Amino acid sequence: MNNLRSEEFRTWRRARWILAVAAFTAAGVQAQNPVEDDLYGHVLLLEGKTSAERGTYIETTLRKSGVGYMTTPFRKVFINRGDTVRIAGNNIVARIGRGSKRVVVGAHFDVSTDSPGANDNGSGTAVALELVRRLSRLDWNCSIDVCFFDQEEAGNVGSTQYIRQFVIPSQYVIMINVDVVGMGDELYVGPTTGSGSSVLALFRDAAQELGVRMVEGREYPSSDHESFTKARLQSISMSVVPAGDGQRLSTYLRNSGAVDSSSIPRLLSVIHTPDDRSIYVQPASLKLAFEVMSIVLRRLNEQL
Repeated sequence: MNNLRSEEFRTWRRARWILAVAAFTAAGVQAQNPVEDDLYGHVLLLEGKTSAERGTYIETTLRKSGVGYMTTPFRKVFINRGDTVRIAGNNIVARIGRGSKRVVVGAHFDVSTDSPGANDNGSGTAVALELVRRLSRLDWNCSIDVCFFDQEEAGNVGSTQYIRQFVIPSQYVIMINVDVVGMGDELYVGPTTGSGSSVLALFRDAAQELGVRMVEGREYPSSDHESFTKARLQSISMSVVPAGDGQRLSTYLRNSGAVDSSSIPRLLSVIHTPDDRSIYVQPASLKLAFEVMSIVLRRLNEQL
């Protein structure tokens, strides 16, 4: 299929999904669809929205799911070289389980300027929503805070505020960050040099069970896991990337972006650009991320 026909097909597929999601939303009921259908539906409804509109959508979806959540507005003031910068946002936190030990699943929902934000990070937000919807009624030995962080793009501000408000070190286990999981069939997990390396074995088991390639990166792009690392709390991040991009990302980050054109990750040509659209998001990639997270959380729960 040539590039034009591929584009036409993706546009047709997207129109079909929009009609299906619109019908589901108008009906006001929770879909009992294959998980990839609901995941992609979330991405469609998040795409192109402002951060505030995305927050409203997350809250509406959580209410329909019957899962309790809280909103935690914040205002942060930074002084940089004499300039005052005020950053306001609103984290949304849904909690499932009742155990004393607490696991955090994080996915930022804010968007980069001039980007529709389908993959970064509509994809991670979609996975977090379906984890809440589909896993909330299971028996958990721990409590899981599923956090929709705001203002990640401004320097991980929302996740820093969450730590200050909610983290009790004696109860805290780990934060697993889900960021950019909408393209490809290769897991990229890292940074492996940090404190989150204790759960790497669970990701390896999940990858083996699902028969997918996993790349363990010593480095990982800036994201909300960094807030937890700075606070000396265990954290790790997961992405789903096109084949070969795991190694390309590692090389790119290790060399601070100083690589030849053949070593630039394909992913970087899309995220933070106007091309970060749903036509390039793959339902199978979203499903893979959801399945990996489901396996990791269940097995982590068994250890607590």
